[in-house]
Amino acid sequence: MDPNNVGRSFRESPWRYSQFVIVGLILAMLVRWLADADWLVSLAIGTVGGIGYFLLEKKRGVI
Repeated sequence: MDPNNVGRSFRESPWRYSQFVIVGLILAMLVRWLADADWLVSLAIGTVGGIGYFLLEKKRGVI
């Protein structure tokens, strides 16, 4: 596939995996803000959430 192809979809782009990182960061920020947890705990929960979302999408066959 041509990397300069403007018409390609998000599923075919190398940025498709960034959604899991973004979900993990949003979850970490929410845990930090709502539960007033330490950053390390918040990032661990965000990491688990991002990996869980990745596994869910993989099970669905999207990835």
